[in-house]
Amino acid sequence: MSFKFNWGGFPADFTADALEMLTQALNKGTNKPANLVGPIVAKELDLGSQAPQLDVLEISELESDRFRAMFRMRYEGDGYLVLQTQVQANPLRLPAPVVPGVLPLGVGAAAAPLVVPMLLRISHLRLHGIVVLAVSKSSGVTLVFRSDPLVSVEVHSTFDSVPSVRRML
Repeated sequence: MSFKFNWGGFPADFTADALEMLTQALNKGTNKPANLVGPIVAKELDLGSQAPQLDVLEISELESDRFRAMFRMRYEGDGYLVLQTQVQANPLRLPAPVVPGVLPLGVGAAAAPLVVPMLLRISHLRLHGIVVLAVSKSSGVTLVFRSDPLVSVEVHSTFDSVPSVRRML
């Protein structure tokens, strides 16, 4: 069984809440790459005009205050996400000189980090997989992928035109 639903025209408060939750989630933990030196902020979210395709595989709970179901999902839409952070563009720094005032020869580096803002645009997202959706009045909405759904994605940054920085990122 499959169904169609209206997609798009999401309320501004929904998008603002989603951006805030994404920002919080992206800044949890300490596993960011070393050259990302600022917080990651979700700046723009557009869920696009094309809805995901959902096929109902199983409905395990259907009550007035709870719903739980498993779906086969396929998304190849035109949505995108823009993230902003800061990146250290010169990861090599000068070591402290062995002899004060004498710099080591043959090393090209900076005496201080060069931190610059960066925008990342994530788009052309293709997802295929099995999802479990649980909706509860007391717990809210939970969506879990049973396996990695990522088929492909495009990521572009403000440094795409600077090959040496692009390779480093």
